[in-house]
This record gives sequence, C-alpha cells and structure tokens, in this order.
Amino acid sequence: MSRFLLSLLCMGCSPTVPSVLIKGEVDTGGSTGSDGGSDGSSDGADGSTDGADGGTDGSDGAGYVEDGEVETVPGMEDDDELLFDESRIPEFYITLSDASIAVLESEGQWDDHQYVEAMLTFEGVTYGPIGLRMKGENSWRPFNRKSSLKMDFNRYEEGPDRFYGLKGLTFQAMNEDYSMMHERVAYRVYRELGVPAVRAHHAVLYVNGELYGLFTMLDSVNDQFLERNFTDPSGSMWEQHDGDYVDGDVTNPDLFQHEEGEDNRAPLQAVADALENSGPEALAAAGEHLDWTAFHRYWAAGGLVMNFDAYPFRFRGDDCHVYHDPERGKLVYIPHGVDESFYSDADFQNVAAGIYVGGHLSARCLQVEQCRDDWANIVYDGLEIMEALDIAAYAEEVRDQIDPWVNIEPDAAYTRREISAYQLSMIDLIQNRRASVDYYLGGRP
Repeated sequence: MSRFLLSLLCMGCSPTVPSVLIKGEVDTGGSTGSDGGSDGSSDGADGSTDGADGGTDGSDGAGYVEDGEVETVPGMEDDDELLFDESRIPEFYITLSDASIAVLESEGQWDDHQYVEAMLTFEGVTYGPIGLRMKGENSWRPFNRKSSLKMDFNRYEEGPDRFYGLKGLTFQAMNEDYSMMHERVAYRVYRELGVPAVRAHHAVLYVNGELYGLFTMLDSVNDQFLERNFTDPSGSMWEQHDGDYVDGDVTNPDLFQHEEGEDNRAPLQAVADALENSGPEALAAAGEHLDWTAFHRYWAAGGLVMNFDAYPFRFRGDDCHVYHDPERGKLVYIPHGVDESFYSDADFQNVAAGIYVGGHLSARCLQVEQCRDDWANIVYDGLEIMEALDIAAYAEEVRDQIDPWVNIEPDAAYTRREISAYQLSMIDLIQNRRASVDYYLGGRP
C-alpha cells in the first residue's frame, strides 16, 4: 500500500482537485520500461542526453517504483491539459531538505545528475515525495544559480505515481534562450503544422518559499506522449544524438539512443542502406521505411521557426526523436530542444543540402527535384498556417504575459535589456518570414 502525502492548507485550491488526496494500492509487479517518469531524451541546445522531457537515469535506486498498473488519483486522470492552460501561468512550490539541497549543490556540470526527494505543492495541495534532479550540459548552471530541473512523479514508492496524469515534467531554465519564449512559440508552430511535438508553457517555481524563477514547462516524449500522438504507441523510438543515416551510426547506441519499444534497428539500417545511393530510386527505397511527408513537415516547421541547431540542418545532427510507427510501418520525426529557434535567419534550403554538411535525409531529398518541391510546398503550407494563426501576435501575447515575471527574475542569465531586444528580434523575424522564405526558396513550386 502506498499513500499520498496530504494537503496542507488548501486556500484557493482548484475546484477540480480534492483538498486531501489518498492514493490507493500500486501494483509494482510490472516491467519498468524506459519511462519511469520521463524519457531520458536530449535537452537540445545543451547537447545533453537527458532532454527536454524528463527521463529516469537510475542514479538513485533506493525506493524506486517500477512502472506497473498504477491507480490514478481520482479526479486527475485527464487533467494534464490544465497544466498547459495558457490563460494563466502556473506556480509550483518545491520543498527540499538540507540533505537534498546539499546533493544538488555538490554536483558539477558534467556529473551524472542524481534524483533527490522533494515535496511539490500546487494549487494548495502537496504531493510527494517526488524525484527532482538538475539537467543540462552546455546550458547547465549550478543549483544556486537557477538550474533546469526534472520532476519524476513515479520514482518513490510512497510518492504520487502521477501528477495530473503525467509521469514527469521538465522545467527549462532558458539559459540559452535570451527571449525567454522560444520553446513555447516554436513547439506550438510544430504542433499546428501537424508535427507530433510536446506541449510547452511557462511556469514559476519557488524553492523553500523563495522565488526560484520563470521556466518553460514541457511534458515528456515517452510512452504517454506516444499514446497521445499515435494510434499505435507500441513502436520503437530512439533519440537521434549526433548521428545520421550512414553505416556505423544507426547501429551505435550512443548516436541513436533507444528509449521506447523494441530496439529493432532494421528500419534505421534500411534507410541508411538506401541512401548510400542517390536519385529517385534511392528515395523510393528509403520511403519503404521512412514517412517522407511526415519528415518534410518536421523539416519545414524547423525551417520556419529557424531551429537550425537541429537535424537536418547539419550532418549528424540532434534535437530530435525518431519513432517507428507500427500503423504506417515507417519512421516519423519528433522535435525536441528547440530553445535556439528564432535567433537568426539563414538560407534554410542550402544549409540542409550538402552531403556531409546537411542531414543525409535532406541532402538526398534536395538532389531530386520532385522531393525538393514536395518539401517546399509543405513549407508554404506551413507559412500560410502561421499567418492564419498570426503567430507573431501570439508571440507578443506570450511576451506580455511573462513580462511581470521577467521583471522580477532573481537570477537571469542575461539582462532585462537583452531579453527585450531578443523578444523584439524574434517577433520581427516571424513578421517577415514570408519575405525571407520567398527570397530563399523563390516562391511556391
């Protein structure tokens, strides 16, 4: 029998959440899988292998709960959308013991980050213990300087197992996002263009009663994500981490890191074998195992949000997952780590074109006129969607919503003046996206 910690004073609790929550029995006899609360994915611009989405690294095994059939807390099974309700910015209160703080403060940039016990209070209700750890490599900052964090709700036997139906959440400190809003806007563009992508929203964190800062909150690319985005979530998924479709890469577990389903790399190898050649026949052979239309959509969205740090805008790129969808029998791309979007414009066709310069998929595609035109048409379709939704106005709304929190940010990685300048630059780039696309692509085919 495992039990939830009770709520403290519940003044102002959400009416959809009971003020005292007691969790029922948890069957811990199931297999762990790879999700124990998160997905172990990469965190994008910082090049880490722990990602924007909350993975379990097994760094503190004591009391860890294997992921079996879990009884969800009443009233919370379908409430995860409430966390991503953009009409308000949610506030989370983290309570840490001196011992947990000591562990977090002792860790360095390249250490294996350990989970520590924490309590989480939201809407007047306290949950826990939950697992909490730092994340990041190049964007890493020490805990006392606003670190990116992961929460794992399924880590401890006496913990909640789920929080609003989710196994884990990631809180990005935005240490490489000078606008403090790249991810929220970019991920929306991906989703609106029909690309399976995580939900993103801003959130405020407090630690032991003190304001810790404004964060981007992301859900996880894990089995729950696959259930939301695919009819059949039982397929294989890998994080592409500085790998490409060449011999030696697709079989390397460090370059294509297995995360979900069976680690059957035959589709990856088949695409690599096909792309040893060029021309329409090679693309058709690759297309037996890769959904080219879905890839074009992912690639087009990345170009429109200027996510040039990600695959396929460089050979052996990263910042993406690859899922083998059993329903289609083909590979589908999923973005992550989009914090370096919207920084600068570029010739996003040619940057993805050269063999061993751009990604192998895009480079081979651009050698064939029909494939290039299919991609370019999807770029223009995506541009029309962005204009119809007025993504520039949406970015202005996000800027205005987060502004009060930006003004009191206790330890930002950049000045208030820099933040405002990068926000204005980002909005200007979005407003001028059509002129830029026309310039680089020469109009719709």
